[in-house]
Amino acid sequence: MDKQLLSTFAASLFALLNPLGILPVFISYTAKESKAVQKWLAVLLSLTVLGLLLLFLFTGSALLKFFGITLDSFRIAGGILLLLIGINLVTGEQKSKPQDAANQDNQSDFQEAESVYRKIVIPLAMPLLVGPGVIANVILYANEAQAKKGGFQIIELAGVCIFISSIVCAILLSGRWLQKILGNVGLSIATRILGLLVASIGVQFVVIGLTNVIVKTIAPQLR
Repeated sequence: MDKQLLSTFAASLFALLNPLGILPVFISYTAKESKAVQKWLAVLLSLTVLGLLLLFLFTGSALLKFFGITLDSFRIAGGILLLLIGINLVTGEQKSKPQDAANQDNQSDFQEAESVYRKIVIPLAMPLLVGPGVIANVILYANEAQAKKGGFQIIELAGVCIFISSIVCAILLSGRWLQKILGNVGLSIATRILGLLVASIGVQFVVIGLTNVIVKTIAPQLR
């Protein structure tokens, strides 16, 4: 067991996922839902995050190569999407879930959560939580683990993914409590501030991606 590798992977993964920063967005999308529905949504989103982390941990490099996509291209695309999402958050144009009382009366909490989940899984699970930075981080650590100890080290990294995903779930479950603390005005302000940060992160992803493409791909061909 390489404790240093696992600890740095856990720390970097949590920082890049940034569930505390995403919490206001989660609240803004689920503020009108019941407590039970919000809990189910937190669980479903956390399971989606875990599934994505494990997917890219075990198949990330091969998946990008199969589709002929470079990590920089993925970073640029994700950055553009984050920029658009950030603009919508700042201007207050994010769409709330349409209310249909007739259908809600006939749905269980889990069924209602499934309906909302299908509408918010993008952008919450990806790219806000599992974005280009997270994917790049997971793929890089997977390659390093394979170079050191092979398959067993990958299993340990998978355990770290499960642990961090459970922390994400716990933080999302605290959303209703935070909503009561902040109130509607505080939540609106926090959401717009976060939108500006998300847009900035998106621009940064695009800049890094374009810089890498120019330096590594275009510049060598001009020599």
